[in-house]
Amino acid sequence: MKLKKASVTMSGIALLVASAWAAWHHLPIHAATIDNPVPASSHHHRHKELWVTRQRDSAISILKFPDGALLSEFSLPSGTQPHITTFHSGAFAYIAGMGNGTLSIVDANSRQLVQTLTFAPALCHQGKVSPDGTTMLVSVVSTGMLHKVAVDEAARSWTPVGSVSFLPLGRHPVCTVFRADSERAYVSMMPSGIAIIDVPSMTILGTLATDGFVACGMIKPSANADHAVVAASGGGGHIYTLDMTNDMLRDRGTLGAASWHSLNITRDETLGFGTSPLSDEVVAIDLTTQPVTKLGTIPLQPLPGTGNDQPDAMGGGEVIVDGTLPVSLRAAGQVALVDADDLEIERFIGITSPSPPGTFSTMTCIGCSVHGVTVRPVLDE
Repeated sequence: MKLKKASVTMSGIALLVASAWAAWHHLPIHAATIDNPVPASSHHHRHKELWVTRQRDSAISILKFPDGALLSEFSLPSGTQPHITTFHSGAFAYIAGMGNGTLSIVDANSRQLVQTLTFAPALCHQGKVSPDGTTMLVSVVSTGMLHKVAVDEAARSWTPVGSVSFLPLGRHPVCTVFRADSERAYVSMMPSGIAIIDVPSMTILGTLATDGFVACGMIKPSANADHAVVAASGGGGHIYTLDMTNDMLRDRGTLGAASWHSLNITRDETLGFGTSPLSDEVVAIDLTTQPVTKLGTIPLQPLPGTGNDQPDAMGGGEVIVDGTLPVSLRAAGQVALVDADDLEIERFIGITSPSPPGTFSTMTCIGCSVHGVTVRPVLDE
């Protein structure tokens, strides 16, 4: 696997805005070039693992994080088309299969498939374990079902125990975040909105309206937090704060990006990032203002030509780890590592061959080269 240093160009206005923000926060901002590459951030010490779903190839690549060296690769059953990987303790990986409707449970140390839960013929989107580690909610887009799985990682046991249909709402479940007590969950829906779920009874308590599709744009700053930052697609990125204590959304304003998909934030909630796939950009967001402020954009184009790279997922629904933001380039078959402190590209990493635009679904990523990028928790943290 060849590692490449990257160049980043910000517009003049965006660079001035970002420079002002950086000066206020005592951070350096400078454009990188091929002749003046950006070194890896010096604040990284112990390495972690970055799990990358090669959706088209039904395989997983595991990289040393944050430096990007390849550690291992393994294949899932043909046709799985893995989409999103999530973790709880870090002992097991939960990998949703958009191609065959399964959830693959993998021993994260041995890289061996432990159990496969089959929920539908296709479009199993995400499995998410509750903060207390006892429950997983699995969203299946094709059937409109949200499934509840009893989890006991110590006993290596995962048992489906219930479900609820979103079809009476005219919606389909996408991604989940839990309240800190694990008793309530919030599930983004297609084509819009968030459902409020009572987890013990698996009933839908109500819905919250959003300006467009949220995808997996709900990020909690920590497991014990009772709020999340939410990004919907309307207005080129419509930001909200989800209050899990009162089941309310606070409007934080829009960003005007060319297109919109994923969100990630720093743990202190001062800075956010959103992907604009069709313009090959990551949008940097100041979350400390009301409304939120667009700081600028970071072009991600290892393959020349707008739309040939298409940044998509960022970090598997978890906050940015150690100052480095991993971004999948679903069309280019690469992963970008972005320095979230300095708003610079650290490098591009080639994972697999590209999937040219038009050869995959921009909604489900069926046929795309890469999608999910998730940092595995360290077990002794």
